[in-house]
Amino acid sequence: MKSNNIKSLNKAVYVMRHFVELSAKLLPYYERITRNEPHSLERIAEKERIDEVYQTYQVNPKTSQFLLGSNIISLINKVYESLHERNQSNEVDAQKHLNEFTKEYHRLKKNWYQTLMN
Repeated sequence: MKSNNIKSLNKAVYVMRHFVELSAKLLPYYERITRNEPHSLERIAEKERIDEVYQTYQVNPKTSQFLLGSNIISLINKVYESLHERNQSNEVDAQKHLNEFTKEYHRLKKNWYQTLMN
C-alpha cells in the first residue's frame, strides 16, 4: 500500500474515532435533555444543535465496520433515532440502544488504548 493511501486511511480512522468520542459525550446528554420536560430555551437550543450534528453527519454504517472493525456507527444512528423520536412506547428501545452503544464504545476505547500501548 502506498504511503498516501496509508495516510488517507489513518486520517479516516482518526475522523471516525473523533465522531465516536463526540457521540459518547453527546448521546448521553441528549438522552437527559430529551427525557426531562418542560425544556428551557437553552435546552431547546442545545437539542437543536445536537440534532444538526446527527442529521448532517452522513456516513455509511459499513464504514465503521471497515475502519474500526465495529458496527458503532449503526449503533449511534439507532440511539439518535430512538431518542429523537422518543415517546413512552419506544423508551425501552431507546435505553437498550444507548446501553449497546455504551458497551461497544468502551470495548473500542479499550482496544484503542491497547493499540496505543503496543
